[in-house]
Amino acid sequence: MGILTVFSDVFSGDALTTCTVLSGLFFGWTIGSHYTGATLGMAYGAGVIKSPRLASLLVAAFALMGATFESGNVVNTVGTGILEKSQVTDLGAMVMMLTAALVTAANTWMRWPVSTSQLACFAVVGAGVGMGATIFWQTTIVFLFVTWVGTPVISCLLAFVFTRMGDSVFKTITPTTHKLLSAALLAACCYAAYTLGANNTGNAVGIFYGLGLTTPMKAGFIGGIAMGIGAMTWGKPILEKVGKGILHLDLTTGLSAKMAQSLTAHTAAMLGYPTSMNQALIGGVAGAGGARGLKTLNKKALAEIVFSWFFTPALAGIVSYALYKVLSAVLGIH
Repeated sequence: MGILTVFSDVFSGDALTTCTVLSGLFFGWTIGSHYTGATLGMAYGAGVIKSPRLASLLVAAFALMGATFESGNVVNTVGTGILEKSQVTDLGAMVMMLTAALVTAANTWMRWPVSTSQLACFAVVGAGVGMGATIFWQTTIVFLFVTWVGTPVISCLLAFVFTRMGDSVFKTITPTTHKLLSAALLAACCYAAYTLGANNTGNAVGIFYGLGLTTPMKAGFIGGIAMGIGAMTWGKPILEKVGKGILHLDLTTGLSAKMAQSLTAHTAAMLGYPTSMNQALIGGVAGAGGARGLKTLNKKALAEIVFSWFFTPALAGIVSYALYKVLSAVLGIH
């Protein structure tokens, strides 16, 4: 598929539809920048990758692959599974994406890792309430909540098991073992970046499919491009925060936490439910540390993160609802 053709499809509508597409691309850009730390931060913090630019480039490349080849299920969920798509207006779609993008950008600027999946879904629900659209509470929303609650728990359990297994295999760390674990950690971080593309791209571009502008695969590709640009242009702040300001892991626990994060989030993506890479990572870190009775998290930073997990989705929902009401009244569009 030609890149220009793919993009021309989504920009073929009227001015309001174009604004919706731009808002979705803006959101994709913020997702890419925001999750650079949650994917490659551990390898960067451990010194396996010393260049922030290289870390951002790896995020961009692997996220694009995940977005193109495995984001379809999440694109479908976000685009058609939360609201009755026939009741979604162009203005409502634009408000959803713009709100999610602005809230994510604000958290990236403050260096607070948040769940873009949760705030995106709350932004969709907020605008949906404003539009009076049918919201699938008892189906999609319930399963999303179960996924969000289960993500850190499952990741924690997996990391606990992986760490115990790793400690039983690598009883002493020789120079050769160190090189092996370093390579494995880098591979796991790249897998996390691939999972990011598969799991979170749909948050930004699912609405393109919901509005009938393109197919799920093309939407994923477009979102992957936006995320890659975000990682390369503004990924460093969260990369530094996560890699050197929050986590305190050695190679074995780092590898265990990273694999737990990636497997949990990837499974959710295959099921079509967007979940938080950050929450999966924090759960994995807690489980890896717990396997050794260690404190692996900076408590102050963790408190900020937990607060933002609850505050930002609620804020996104409220802002999305209010912004839709204001714009619909001012513009006379519904």
